Amino acid sequence: MNVLKNTTALALAMCLQYAEPEGTAVDATCGNGHDTLWLSEHFAKVYGFDIQKSAIETTQARLDEAGIENVQLIHDSHAKMADYITERPRVIVFNLGYLPGGDKSISTESGSTLEALAAALKMLEVDGLLCITMYQGHCEGYLERLKVLDWAKSLDKGLYHCIRTDMVNQPNRPPEVLWITKKKEA
Repeated sequence: MNVLKNTTALALAMCLQYAEPEGTAVDATCGNGHDTLWLSEHFAKVYGFDIQKSAIETTQARLDEAGIENVQLIHDSHAKMADYITERPRVIVFNLGYLPGGDKSISTESGSTLEALAAALKMLEVDGLLCITMYQGHCEGYLERLKVLDWAKSLDKGLYHCIRTDMVNQPNRPPEVLWITKKKEA
C-alpha cells in the first residue's frame, strides 16, 4: 500500500470511531468520490462538495454503481457549505489539494479552505470530528498546510482538541492528517 492509501485509510479509520448510522457527514472535497462513498456506507445522510464538475460527475458515477442514494452532491465551494446544510454533521472530511488524475493547476486554496473550516466547526456536532488531510508536496499545498496549521493552533483549547499526524520516515513531504474534535459549543 502506498503512502497516500495509508494516509487515507488512517484518516477514515478515525472517522469510523465517530460514525453513526442515523447521523450526517460531509465530504467537503469529493475528488474521485472514494471518501464520499465510504461516508455513505456509515451515515444516513452525506453531503459532498466540489468546485469541479468532473469531480461531481465521477463521484455520482461511483455512487450510482454502488446503488447509493443517501448522498447529495453539490457543485460549489466547500466555503459555502453552511448555505446547503441544516443538520449538525457528526463528521466532516476535507481532502485538500488537487483532483487525482485531474488538472493540477486547480487546487484547494487556503482562503476558501480556512473559510470552509470555520463554517465546518460552527456546524459540527459536539463530540463530532473534523478530519483534514493536507498535501504539502506541491507549492499551494505547502502554503495551505501552513495556514491550516496556524489556524488550528489558534483554536480555543477549551472548545477543541487538535491532533496532527505526520509520517516522519517517509520522503517527499508525505500527506499529514489533522483531526479536530469539538468538545462543546462556543
